Amino acid sequence: MISVIRSGLAGITQEISVISNNIANASSIGFKKSTASFEDVFSEQNEKRSASLTGFGITLKQPQRIHSQGSLKETGQALDMGIVGNGMFLLDSREDTGVVTYSRAGSFSVNNQGFIVNMDNIPILDKNQNTIKLPFNVSVDGKTPQKLTNVKVEPDGKIKASYGTSEFLTIGQVGLAKFSNEAGLRSIGESNFLQTTESGIPTIGNPKDLGFGSIQNGSLENSNTEISDELVKLIRAQQAFNGNAKMLETERKATELLMR
Repeated sequence: MISVIRSGLAGITQEISVISNNIANASSIGFKKSTASFEDVFSEQNEKRSASLTGFGITLKQPQRIHSQGSLKETGQALDMGIVGNGMFLLDSREDTGVVTYSRAGSFSVNNQGFIVNMDNIPILDKNQNTIKLPFNVSVDGKTPQKLTNVKVEPDGKIKASYGTSEFLTIGQVGLAKFSNEAGLRSIGESNFLQTTESGIPTIGNPKDLGFGSIQNGSLENSNTEISDELVKLIRAQQAFNGNAKMLETERKATELLMR
């Protein structure tokens, strides 16, 4: 009985940890919440007259990440991008990790070299996995180079810029990746993910291509964590933990009495 109670406490502890992480990251852009996961363990009764199963507690499984759409909030920033629908941004972390990483966090800016990068100075990629560079000065129609005056991103991911009084010029297009099993991606923190055998190989395309979402310019995707739901789950888990702890203490005292 003690082993059953202990397995229950371990499962509840994991659930509290997962819920706490969800709450802590509720304001993180592009964060995807997780749920604790475990299975009941039963022992089969061999006697024909008894078809019942004896419970042996639970076994813990890896928490399951939920990649549902988060709400979008407007920021008004020219290079902030929220994805509406399927897809993840491709980030050029190959110099540090050797591989491309993926994210729904769409807060981008231009670094001093002209590359469009995220908050960690990691460049965003197009569908051919090339970095996107935004020139600070451009000569339009052979005239004197004009300074960058405006930038915008179209729903299909095309990044357009104007120089001086010129019309908008397309300087690149954001690529997106989608996976057959997003829950199989490995989180590396900061709302960034790595491809795994469980996630499968990514399909890469442009926003608004068949099966891909679109870009909402000047917006960011919030975490898909609902604080009120997580608080209810946390209270329930804490009550379950307290109940199991009391059962364990009662079982311990009963065992001590039997051993006297």
